Amino acid sequence: MKIDLRQDTHPDPEFYYHQQFKIYHEPYLIWDRETWEAILSSCTVYRIEVDSKYAGDVILEKSGRGARYVVDFSLLPGYQGKGIGKAILEELKKMAKRLTAVTRKETLPFFLKCGFVLSKRMRSYYGPGVDGYAITYHVSTTDAISPGAQRG
Repeated sequence: MKIDLRQDTHPDPEFYYHQQFKIYHEPYLIWDRETWEAILSSCTVYRIEVDSKYAGDVILEKSGRGARYVVDFSLLPGYQGKGIGKAILEELKKMAKRLTAVTRKETLPFFLKCGFVLSKRMRSYYGPGVDGYAITYHVSTTDAISPGAQRG
């Protein structure tokens, strides 16, 4: 299985609009076409491909000082639970000194297992009774390897 994360330099809002219905089942996670147009025109979009087939996406927004905000990180259901998300997160960690995001209760354990730290709980972030969880990943000096160093 070959996993690639490649920048989509000309993201098609209609394509991503339709893909979200295959990924998300909760209405509060579905963006309208105008939201997709705004996000895709102001953020950096990466396609997740597995064996050259679309498997999901990552949308990042620069938030200053080498930090990136993860606007969207999604995988089609057939690609979930296979280590693809974890592999993609490892690639994202190489792209920024700090990654931040808001996630929901169902995906929080995945991010925590991948080294993110819970910053705060935001009550009714997604809608009445649906909380959001602010998470952060900081690249520490122990994560970076100096030239000539070897991993054990």
